[in-house]
Amino acid sequence: MPIFALAVAIVGCKFDKPVVERLEISVPGLAILIDRKGNGNFKQSSTGKSGRFLLSADKWDALRDRTEPFRLSPDTIPSSKILEHLMHGSRCDGPYATDNGGISFHWIGPSLDQYYDVDYGCDRERYKTRNDELRSILKSLPVPEPDRLP
Repeated sequence: MPIFALAVAIVGCKFDKPVVERLEISVPGLAILIDRKGNGNFKQSSTGKSGRFLLSADKWDALRDRTEPFRLSPDTIPSSKILEHLMHGSRCDGPYATDNGGISFHWIGPSLDQYYDVDYGCDRERYKTRNDELRSILKSLPVPEPDRLP
C-alpha cells in the first residue's frame, strides 16, 4: 500500500521549472539580457545603440514558457561544454547555407546554466517551424532588429 500512496503523491505533484534568474539572448550584432523581474537591456554592436526596457511579470512568464521547450531540448549545451562548442562550431547533419544568422539563449539560475545555440542556415526546411518560433520570440521583445549578415 505505501508504494501506491507514493505513486499517487508523485502523479499529483506539480513539478516546478527551475528558477531562471537571467536570460541572455544573442543574435548577430545584438546582445539582450533580461532578469526575472523583467528588467532588460540590449546592445547593438554595429550601431553602438543600447537601451533598457521592462517586461511585465506576465510577459516575462510568457518568454520563459516559450523558451522552455528549447531549454529542455537534447541540443541544449551545459555551461561546462560551451567553450568546446564555440571552438568547434555547430554540427549540421543536413544541407547548409552560410550567412543565415542564428540565435542563442543562455538560461542562468541557482541550479541552471544552460545554452541553446541555433544556426538558421542548418537544414532550413527541416527546422523551419523551430526557426520561425525562435524569430517570433525575438520579435516579441522591444529591441532593434538583429544585424543582417553580408
